[in-house]
Amino acid sequence: MKLNTHVDCIACVINKANQLADKYLKDSYEKYNFMNKVLREVADIEYDRTAPFLVAKVMRILKKETGINDFYKEEKKLFNEKLLSMEDQMEEILEASEDRFMTALKIAQAGNIIDFGALDEISFDLVKKLIDQTLASDLDENTYKKLKSELNNGRILLYLGDNAGEIVFDKIFIKEMKREYPHIEIFFAVRDEPVLNDINEEDAYLVGINQYAKVLSNGTDLPGTDILEVSDAFKEIFKKADLILSKGQGNFESLSECGMNIYYLFLCKCKLFMDKFKTEKLSNIFVHESNL
Repeated sequence: MKLNTHVDCIACVINKANQLADKYLKDSYEKYNFMNKVLREVADIEYDRTAPFLVAKVMRILKKETGINDFYKEEKKLFNEKLLSMEDQMEEILEASEDRFMTALKIAQAGNIIDFGALDEISFDLVKKLIDQTLASDLDENTYKKLKSELNNGRILLYLGDNAGEIVFDKIFIKEMKREYPHIEIFFAVRDEPVLNDINEEDAYLVGINQYAKVLSNGTDLPGTDILEVSDAFKEIFKKADLILSKGQGNFESLSECGMNIYYLFLCKCKLFMDKFKTEKLSNIFVHESNL
């Protein structure tokens, strides 16, 4: 059964709005007006829309109230730079591994911990801990073999990015894909406008992902990939891609059970996903659309 994520996530969205209001609004009257508008959006949203769609509507209100376009600008810059400084360490891990491709995939998966939308506190120690935990975990062997076979036979891969900082580990994985499958053309999708700590074109070029993939804006300010909202240019590549690799919970929430050839790769960060996948918090999820 498809997740009606905006229903299950309403409390979290309101809580995040409340946290940001406390940080950016000057007094209680401004906060009252903001939260009043947020609650009206929650009340009016259509039942079948997703949590990323609701988050975007809330963030648009806050941007208008404060005049601030990018609320996580400094955090994104900090994590992009810090994880770039870890690239040599990641290369050492790849060199020592028996299966470079699988290790690169797991490194990309571990990077999904850097999510200020789902988690309130992120530390570099936590990032390192999750790398070790994810490298030690198992992946579904059939899904892994299916991915490698499709990369071998495919022509176009659409890689849906998620968060700043995490994008550095995406670059490591994409670089490894290009090394093993040089024939495949890779498009790396980013958000069109700042939302939470999700990536946009500035982040992609900053970490150098354009050296291995074509950077593609999805045309929206949603922290996900909502086909009802994305640009025509993005839809063209989405439909043309032989396979899609989707990072993060936001992309999963907005795309799951759409019927496309999508591999989902993320860490399980909240009870909704823990219940759905019957797993513990921060467990790694690697699943194909056909197995949902």
